[in-house]
Amino acid sequence: MSGTACRICGDRGHEVFYRGPIRVGRFGQLSVEPGTVWRCLGCGAGYLPGATVDYASGEYRALVDGTDSAEEFHRIHDAEQVERLRMLGTGGLRGSVLMDVGCGAGSFLDVVKGLCRGTIGIEPTPSLRQAAADKGHTMFPYAHEAPARLDRTVDVAVAFSLVEHLEDPVAILKDVGRLLRPGGRLLVSTPNRRDWLLDVLPDDYAPFFYRVVHTWYFDAESLTCLLRVAGFTEISVSYLHRFDLSNAILWLRDKRPTGLGKLDVANAWSDAFRGTLEATGRADYLYASGVKP
Repeated sequence: MSGTACRICGDRGHEVFYRGPIRVGRFGQLSVEPGTVWRCLGCGAGYLPGATVDYASGEYRALVDGTDSAEEFHRIHDAEQVERLRMLGTGGLRGSVLMDVGCGAGSFLDVVKGLCRGTIGIEPTPSLRQAAADKGHTMFPYAHEAPARLDRTVDVAVAFSLVEHLEDPVAILKDVGRLLRPGGRLLVSTPNRRDWLLDVLPDDYAPFFYRVVHTWYFDAESLTCLLRVAGFTEISVSYLHRFDLSNAILWLRDKRPTGLGKLDVANAWSDAFRGTLEATGRADYLYASGVKP
């Protein structure tokens, strides 16, 4: 990486941020050879060279979900749409055109379809793209393949858990910006590189956190830089911790993810735990919003 220009900010300075096992699929599936995550000294983004997966086939979904079927996608991901809608908010959605970049089988588009005048999905996996199209969403494999007639017609664009996968996230967000109208909103989400467990359990959590399907690793500052370089203004970043205190306790005890509600922990304790991580920037997820000028 020495001397290689960062694809976000162009800086040529880098330092080794992590070197060790990289998660290949689900928990416990690790790379044979260690991987190296480099941190750009300009924008602070982490970069994992060679983290490439074929998104135009079923390879990615097979790695993360076990299959590329729409039914399994909905089973796994439908529940996530509640928090995503809460982070976006419903204000201004009625009568709008909304585009979901990396929409899978269209779970979020399904949720907002009753409010929006039009729903557009960007999804490279053929089986999921077809499933979303069958439900009436306008679908394209990539944003740059959307026809010119859609330029400046989108009111709201969302890209949940997307930018970390892209070799050139600036180019993709610029493609999204072409389709947004002036004043249109963008909301992106991505894992937080300052997740508290990376400090508390570095030897156990880092090989779970760093993944072959994730090329980029962002904190609030580097995510802000990404949106700014892609041409967005009025950028703001917020934090969301998706897991409860039970999951945290079991990570500390068992060194593995367990999901929600495995221990009988008072909701007030979990709320306080989440609130503390979000207030201090150590939550597991970042959301960033921007406006097309």
